[in-house]
Amino acid sequence: MRLSDLPLARLGFIFFCFVPGFTPHAHAQDQSNDQTDVIRVKTELVQTGVMVFDKQGKFVDGLKPEQFELRVDGKPVPFSFFDRVTAWTDREERQLAAATAPGTAKPPAAAAELSSRGRTIIFYIDDLHLSLDGISRTRETVNHFIDHEMSPLDQVAFASASGQIGFLQQLTDNKAVLRAALARLKFVPYVVRDNDTPPMTEIIALRILNGDLDTMTYYADELLRRSYRPAKGLNREAIYQTIKNRANQILMGLENVTSNSLDSLKNLMDITGRIPGRKVIFFISEGFYLDTKNSVGPANDRLRHVIDAATRTGSVIYTIDARGLFAPIHDAAGSRPFDPTGRLDRASIGEGTLSQDGLNALAGDTGGRFLKNQNYFDRWVDRMLDETSNYYLLAWKPAVEEHKSADFKRIEVNVIGRPDLTVRLPRGFISNETKAGARAVEVKATVPDTAIPASAAAKGPDAALIAALGAPTARRGLPTQISISFLDVPNTGPVLTIATQMATGGLGYGSGHQAAAVDLAAVVFNEFGKQATGFKTRVTVSPPASSDGSQNNVIYTHKLPLKPGLYQVRVASRDAETGNVGSAAQWIEIPDLAAKKLTLSSLMVGGQFIGANERQNSGSEQVQFSVDRRFRRSSHLNFLTIIYNSVAGGSGTPDLDAQIEISRNGKPVIASPVRKVATDTTTDLARIVYGADLPLQSLPPGRYLLQVTINDRIARTSAAQQVLFEIE
Repeated sequence: MRLSDLPLARLGFIFFCFVPGFTPHAHAQDQSNDQTDVIRVKTELVQTGVMVFDKQGKFVDGLKPEQFELRVDGKPVPFSFFDRVTAWTDREERQLAAATAPGTAKPPAAAAELSSRGRTIIFYIDDLHLSLDGISRTRETVNHFIDHEMSPLDQVAFASASGQIGFLQQLTDNKAVLRAALARLKFVPYVVRDNDTPPMTEIIALRILNGDLDTMTYYADELLRRSYRPAKGLNREAIYQTIKNRANQILMGLENVTSNSLDSLKNLMDITGRIPGRKVIFFISEGFYLDTKNSVGPANDRLRHVIDAATRTGSVIYTIDARGLFAPIHDAAGSRPFDPTGRLDRASIGEGTLSQDGLNALAGDTGGRFLKNQNYFDRWVDRMLDETSNYYLLAWKPAVEEHKSADFKRIEVNVIGRPDLTVRLPRGFISNETKAGARAVEVKATVPDTAIPASAAAKGPDAALIAALGAPTARRGLPTQISISFLDVPNTGPVLTIATQMATGGLGYGSGHQAAAVDLAAVVFNEFGKQATGFKTRVTVSPPASSDGSQNNVIYTHKLPLKPGLYQVRVASRDAETGNVGSAAQWIEIPDLAAKKLTLSSLMVGGQFIGANERQNSGSEQVQFSVDRRFRRSSHLNFLTIIYNSVAGGSGTPDLDAQIEISRNGKPVIASPVRKVATDTTTDLARIVYGADLPLQSLPPGRYLLQVTINDRIARTSAAQQVLFEIE
């Protein structure tokens, strides 16, 4: 079927204010568009995560529900659910679900359920409030995290207030995507100024509106001195009002920038809130001012909406002042006028500290911390993630009258009789978010129209596939997983293989054990969000031969030639009988072999020979690799990769060696000796096949990382590939 047969005209991506293209993804087993907000305010219960620390900053474990006191707007409130939670584990999602229906049995505290499923981490880069030096510091901090602290299971995103990261502003476990996103981060001038003289800075405008008479007098004197009219002909009160109007215009522009930044953050949290479990956001900025007492700016209101979003979505915000350890601000750009009387210098005292008020409030009221006055924030990121990984989950039912208003409700939690302990949590929620006037997420189409008219694309079964392809989280109605890989094929070049696995147990086979039909669509986007290729087909699935569950999924494989680059693959499936829909997404980097660097193909695992009647497409391959990468402990794990661009020695053959490593939770479990790669029987030295077969019986159940490293002894270079797998 031709690509033009896939109606994509109405495929859109979720945008939020000044943050275009943020469409987080994860594997299908980890996300669901049907998953409602983890923290529920609009429905029956409010949930919140509470962290308790001792004086040494260590999490206090073993506390009981009767030790906690919950107050909302100062009034004691009984809670109906309480549990101790370890974030980013399999059990956490079950605990969060149980908290929405108190009285049901809590999930068992099985050790296997505490295995890590990866952290959800967002670096929100407030580039509207970052200097050129701050951008540089931010790159250093984030690069350190990518290189040294990010685990293969983590889902990480970089988001910016200006939206300059674009389509790459997505949750991913692919470090190539994150590095490409970081490379797009540029300096965005944001300083609000006017063209009047003498110049007026933001802090001076703030002081004037807060009633600083000395500063007001300085500007009045300057205006009188520069006036061509006699001083006695000017009304000093009118001059004061002119100065106030000028200051107000500057601060309105400043607060508009701040509002845009906070709105983008709030919308980001709304979208990522669909992902179950705790989310940690690092807000990197050089500070912003909260509303002045005489200002019309909405910064404090925006801040309350962000706090509400943190409560509803299970998010914790840590703020980082990218200035690090900074001295009092000096003016090197000529924006501050000369004042021999020192009035402006006195008014500017505390400028840096005042700009930190917003960062301090943002972190403190969402359960995080404000990290300031140091130059080594990269060392803090992993520590903050560690301290956030444990919390107590409380849920309670708000009073009936709270649903009728749009007021901001303050939340307080204390440990009774333990004033020595520090309690951190999101400090409030809006009782009726809809009436509170929260901004809705914008939806725009960023994919070019295809040959199918938009009216046709909006109708019929294809509409469900299109909606699933554009959804910010994976659909779970029809469990769907994908595995994508690349190989370089002679006379063809790079070829992308998309293997899609769909569960067959719940398919609609109809009466008389008829075959089921699954509509399958895939779209491949480049790093700029432009459609590169795709396909659409229908897969026919025979009914199970028996009811013993031996046939529980079907795999469809499709190959597409692609030039080198960074791509995202999105796949959606739909059961034609039941209408159930599933989806999944994944990134891949196809390297440019013309660079002549030692390169490995994707690492393919779990290969097994299949007969022609078992293949779902008409291709000629005889080996089907695992899609879900799940293996029984009694089985073996085989893998395969292709080595490209090895250097031949004087004998005309390359000299390569290989090492195999298996790790779990960042700790090595198995490391093979370095062994020579046999090439004496290889007929195509441009494509050297390397593989091995590993027994698994010595490894306990859990998730593991397989890494294969190839060393070229002649060129003195190396290349590696990694893949996650799970032992049942």
